[in-house]
Amino acid sequence: MVPDPSAILGAATFLGLSGALVYAGTLGGIVREALRPDRKTVGWALGRGTPSEPDAWGLPAREWTHTFEGASCPVFDIGESDPAAPTAVVLHGFARSRYDALARLGPILPHARRFILPDLPGHGDAFGRGTRLGTDEDRFLESLLCSVTTGSVLLVGHSLGATVALHAATLQSLAPRVRGVVALAPYEHLRTPLGARLDLRALPRAPLVGPAIATLGVFGIRERSTRDAAARTSCPVAVLAGAHDPVTPLAEARAIADAARHARFHTVAHGRHDDFHTLGREQMSAALDWIAENAAGR
Repeated sequence: MVPDPSAILGAATFLGLSGALVYAGTLGGIVREALRPDRKTVGWALGRGTPSEPDAWGLPAREWTHTFEGASCPVFDIGESDPAAPTAVVLHGFARSRYDALARLGPILPHARRFILPDLPGHGDAFGRGTRLGTDEDRFLESLLCSVTTGSVLLVGHSLGATVALHAATLQSLAPRVRGVVALAPYEHLRTPLGARLDLRALPRAPLVGPAIATLGVFGIRERSTRDAAARTSCPVAVLAGAHDPVTPLAEARAIADAARHARFHTVAHGRHDDFHTLGREQMSAALDWIAENAAGR
């Protein structure tokens, strides 16, 4: 029996359209998740058994909101200002919040007197404008810091927050005030964590990462080099990376440290992407001590 050419063409067309729809749906889901990450707030902290109140560390605490270009972002303001000590700003990673930063505060406590923990735009309990995935969050940090202190600052960031901290440390208005940056699991470009999330879901990188980045560009998201930002810093930079991090490759984090003028690199043995205040507590404390020793006079 000779196959009917029209039937073959119809089946091929159907399969092609079905594949295109599946691809478009997958790509749309990736972009939507990037622009609207999960809101991990107080319930998430309670479920993990981590601190859920800003006064959990036994220090006076306040909560207020910072507004930046249409985004209203809650801020934990912990401790008291001291002219002799920097204000530490602790920045969470993608799809996290100030509650995640609160859990990381332990190793940082000896190195500051006041601690500012904001929800980045599009994360946590922030509302209004969404995330820009590192495109302009350094200006958000500049706006925030100029509203709360004129003194020296210590920047501590995780993942997305680490890239934001490094870019912020190069801004003309902030650079003279930044005593140091602790970058936990920083990545070079946005495509690094985007591709890692695809890997973790057994989705192919090659046909999805490039189009996803291009689609995000339509929404004003652009990739920036964290290594280039590190090269422009003038303060001590400590980079920490987990030896088994599925999101930030160890070599990529090391290259960011190598690019900085004055840097130190720590590997957390057995560490993954989120272990710096637990498995990596010793390395985090060492990094903070090193910054304190090398930031004299800033």
